[in-house]
Amino acid sequence: MSVSPVAAAGLPGLDPAADFSFREGQRAFLVKLAKAYQEGRTDHLGVFVPGYGKTLTALASFAVARAMGVCDRLVVFVPRSNLQEQYADADEMARMLRWIGAPRMPFCVADSDRVFVKNPDLPIVIATYQYACGQSGNRDLQRYCNQGAPLFVLDEIHHLPEEGTWSQAVGRLPYDSLIGLSGTPLRSDGKPLFGVPHDVVQTSGGHEELHYRALHEVGLSDAHAEGEILKRIEAHIIDYTVTMVEEDTGEEVEVTLGELKSEVGRDTAHLDRYFARRSLRFHDVYLDTLLGPAVGRLQEKRAGHIGSGDGRNHQMLVTCMSNRHAADVLDFMERRYGWLSTTRIGQDVPRDEREERLQAYRDGEVDVMVQVDMIGEGTDIKTISVIAKLDLVSARSKTLQQIFRGMRYYAPWDEAANVCDVFTSGDLGLSETLDWMTREVQEGLRRRTEKGTSPEKAEQNDERSEWALTGVDEGDIETHRLELQGNGRDSNLQVQRQPFQEPDPDTLDLSAQEDDLRKECSELATQVAHALQNRGMDIHIRDVHAKAKDRFRKAQSDMSLTLLKRKKRWLQRCLRSKRFV
Repeated sequence: MSVSPVAAAGLPGLDPAADFSFREGQRAFLVKLAKAYQEGRTDHLGVFVPGYGKTLTALASFAVARAMGVCDRLVVFVPRSNLQEQYADADEMARMLRWIGAPRMPFCVADSDRVFVKNPDLPIVIATYQYACGQSGNRDLQRYCNQGAPLFVLDEIHHLPEEGTWSQAVGRLPYDSLIGLSGTPLRSDGKPLFGVPHDVVQTSGGHEELHYRALHEVGLSDAHAEGEILKRIEAHIIDYTVTMVEEDTGEEVEVTLGELKSEVGRDTAHLDRYFARRSLRFHDVYLDTLLGPAVGRLQEKRAGHIGSGDGRNHQMLVTCMSNRHAADVLDFMERRYGWLSTTRIGQDVPRDEREERLQAYRDGEVDVMVQVDMIGEGTDIKTISVIAKLDLVSARSKTLQQIFRGMRYYAPWDEAANVCDVFTSGDLGLSETLDWMTREVQEGLRRRTEKGTSPEKAEQNDERSEWALTGVDEGDIETHRLELQGNGRDSNLQVQRQPFQEPDPDTLDLSAQEDDLRKECSELATQVAHALQNRGMDIHIRDVHAKAKDRFRKAQSDMSLTLLKRKKRWLQRCLRSKRFV
């Protein structure tokens, strides 16, 4: 375990082994916890990125609480999917107890097993939320908790809204102290979390907002400032062109998916449902556009990998929107990239077979795993370094949990290999989330450099300073066109691949291209203004440019080449329609 050289002296109940030190964030949380217990505050929230050591923090928190007379038994609640990865290993639990200087305490897993019922003095019980929700399981846990003063640790507490089934089950159990742990203590539905301290803040608009009050938080930037906890991230957002036919006029309209998103508004779910109904995400062109660059990146990593430690190589994870979608993606991968070992897991795969395939993926025998929300929190496969996100999830908390599956740092690789590449399409509205993640990584690396690093690492950080989110250059991938034809809602989606052409060397001068596009946009804006004036509207050329600025959020002089192309296409459509579209 890689840890920071921070001593735990002065913390009650802890006497760390000579070969162990707490991480900076772990120690900070424990110090604040001891102070809170002294002040009589018993319910807390800890925010720790995946890979930071929540299991160790839970055990150390119990040691502190027990030494201070707050609690005499620990009940850790985890989702069933997390159980095997994090808490069911007796040797690992014993090792962590030795590290923190606690006595070797026996523990029991309460899922279908009920050993703790016959042994009420057992100090540690690891219970799944699913077990706590069952009538007999909840009854047995109540009996156990009533016989002492328990500390509840609620792992992945973002799964527990106040009115949820899991929350109600836990709420029926008595406890003396509660600690909620999560890497993303937010919910996409905005519901408050069970048992977590929070403040209600009045906004300038007169609305009330709920803000969680974490005892301590270790975020992305903190983890990268410490180093060797998470991989860095590189995000690739792929956009492409859609050609549709107006049902009333028969007019062809060509837009990028990014533009189409702005057409239907900020509700990306509407756009997702629109394309899901027409099975766009099942088509080879869509899959090739998104998976082609992802597989290419995987191949680059695997080809350049020099085995060290256990010699494990890079793996890829594909997230799909349904079992049928995953089955089609697996078929595509096997047809197009048959040299890679690919399999899938989903609820439609029998449990035994699912576990066998997942174990093969854990062991490195499978190169690419296609799945539907089956590899979630707690799944620790550190050699995942390429993620292709094909599902419809855009909520920040859920997206972060998905991407975290590929961000665990893998010590046998060098720094250059510890990078997670994320590929997604431009219509999912993930730019803000991915942009925030890359900024957090950059901030952490900057802080690590300022604290003092080796010249090699400092130089490496400077070389990667362009990690801020960028789009994928269309010249580096094939250009695709998707056509919607026919009249009525039952029209079929026809997919047609356009031939890829090498760029003309004269077009490599981006400044010249931008100048030409600005001239074309200015001429088109003039034509649009005249067309609207002929229809009796009081419109000036500057009004057209102002409308474009509102739409694209940048003045023409500040637009990139991509935005200028989009403005040109928008002006052309306005001119054809003789109105702002």
